Amino acid sequence: MSAPKPIPSLFGRFTAILQDHEHLAKTLRRIREMCSALDNRQALLPPQLAPDALLPELRKELAAHFDAEESAAYFGVVLDEQPSLTRQIAGLKWEHMAMLQTVDMLAQLATDRGEWSHLAALTRKLVAELERHERSESSLLRGFSLPST
Repeated sequence: MSAPKPIPSLFGRFTAILQDHEHLAKTLRRIREMCSALDNRQALLPPQLAPDALLPELRKELAAHFDAEESAAYFGVVLDEQPSLTRQIAGLKWEHMAMLQTVDMLAQLATDRGEWSHLAALTRKLVAELERHERSESSLLRGFSLPST
């Protein structure tokens, strides 16, 4: 009988989430390129920048990323160690839900080329919110992993 695989350390789990951030950053670069192309009223967008394909891809990546963060192996560990962070983590989870709803709305707009002129500004607002959110998460986790003495 083989020994069970060890559970990744907290550091290992946080590192996996950071790798998700790197992958998400690549998609967000394409989202920014899409916004620039839309602002420039580019008639034909390359397939990798088509809003009706790119926004559902972003939604899928964000959902997977948020599920990983909200798991017992990530936020759950933080809450087990510092229950005082319950309210902050609940706020972050609520933001996850709100951002997914926003992406759903944008993806719906993207199905109608006549609405593409509205997408750039709305999508940039979402990206700014996501970046602010990620900074909040990073700050919370830095405080968790490096508690003051």
